[in-house]
Amino acid sequence: MQSERRSQTENRIRELRESLNELEAQLKQIDAQEQQAQHREIDRLDDYINAVDTRFHSLQVFWNSLKYDWLKAKP
Repeated sequence: MQSERRSQTENRIRELRESLNELEAQLKQIDAQEQQAQHREIDRLDDYINAVDTRFHSLQVFWNSLKYDWLKAKP
């Protein structure tokens, strides 16, 4: 009786350890997926910032050429 109860307890402990290992593996997978998603979002943000910088630079060039043409046209 005692050995049967011990065996049941050991089996239950083994099952719980396996479940815990599976949960830890799932958590690692979720963490990896979240990190990849964050990296993708950072890359998109970098692309957006580069586009804004390009547009800003183009606007500066346009404004400077407009200002130059305006000052040049003054008598």
